[in-house]
Amino acid sequence: MTQAITGIMTNAGKSYITTRALQNTGLDVKELVLANIPNLNESAERNPNESMPSTLQIVYRRNIDTSGYVDSNTVAWAVILEQDIGDFDYNWIGLVTQDGTLLAIDYLPLQRKRQGVNNVHNRSFVLKFAAAAALARITIPAQSWMFDYSPQIDALNALSTTTATAQVNNMYRTLRNFFLMSDFTVFTKEL
Repeated sequence: MTQAITGIMTNAGKSYITTRALQNTGLDVKELVLANIPNLNESAERNPNESMPSTLQIVYRRNIDTSGYVDSNTVAWAVILEQDIGDFDYNWIGLVTQDGTLLAIDYLPLQRKRQGVNNVHNRSFVLKFAAAAALARITIPAQSWMFDYSPQIDALNALSTTTATAQVNNMYRTLRNFFLMSDFTVFTKEL
């Protein structure tokens, strides 16, 4: 299953990449910023001139945990929001450099991050531009840490459905046999 990449590089991000390429200093991507922006339409066209949300709208900031290249023109940065992080909702994600430049943005359907066992969010931001891996100085393939769990989840869902159906059918047969084989006598009591 492939998902369309909807995020965009900001104009400030394009300028940052151009400057860093000319200076041959690499990209210094620092953090992923999550925000909850009221009435944000995740289907809306992304604004390349967008600035950082207000501090009241920013719900979480996280230094980049890992980065990798998909191919020579595509790179990814990722964070893991562990089970002890939360509670907050977010619908906006931004990729920010060490000097505070908002490199790229994306809008999401409202995501709920709650503290608790098995509530872990993995967030990756993938950018595609000419010579991205070389410019970002990323030498580790993203495949080393990115993993598509969709086939395993689909298999677990199919197994759960099959198991549940078999259990319902078994209970139905048991109850049907019970009622067919039982001799019911109704007792009434006169008042």
